[in-house]
Amino acid sequence: MTTFPLPEDHDTEAMHKAWARADLQRYLKRWEHTDLPSIPAAFHAFEYKACDIGCGFGKYLIRESSRHPDRGYLGIDKGSLRGGSMTRRFAAAGNRNLFGLHANAIPVIATMPETFLDTITIFYPNPWWPAKHRKKRWAYHPLLPKLTRILKPGGTLLLTSNETFYLAEMCYAIIHHPEIKAMECTYAGPIGETEGRTHFETKFIEEGIWCGEVVFQNQRPRT
Repeated sequence: MTTFPLPEDHDTEAMHKAWARADLQRYLKRWEHTDLPSIPAAFHAFEYKACDIGCGFGKYLIRESSRHPDRGYLGIDKGSLRGGSMTRRFAAAGNRNLFGLHANAIPVIATMPETFLDTITIFYPNPWWPAKHRKKRWAYHPLLPKLTRILKPGGTLLLTSNETFYLAEMCYAIIHHPEIKAMECTYAGPIGETEGRTHFETKFIEEGIWCGEVVFQNQRPRT
């Protein structure tokens, strides 16, 4: 397994400070008066459930739902262009196991019960390069522990990026966050895909831009 260099000391210190003052319920208050869409009941009916956070136009989920008709796939994207286009593309695909929500993923994910999903994918999130915006990165986010708790035992979380620092921060966060238990990094290195799973990834591959991914698995025992 390829590993990335550790984040800089000032970044690890910033992560620990962010985790210490994180309050997810307080963070979610910004949506308490928002009419959020519900996760479709038909999605709950599938034994195997996968969710793509910030799914964009939904290219990856359309492919996967066609390959695995016995699995449920949920895509969430808030973008005015991407989210609206995603729901139309899903409807046109006609796959009964494919579901889309045009919404902010944060409050939707927060409603999910523990051990709910088999797979979570996050492809090429905004890197939020300026230090003043680092709290918006997943490694700093108050929702991060929740992401690991909604995975079933043996379930996986995959994150991709064309920025090595982002992948390194995620590796550090999953291992060192005080509220995250029993998660193991099973891969950290270049992407294994030759065809783009998303429109961003296709563009990066065509332009020869390096892309990497990290995969984490929930090691909690099955009950």
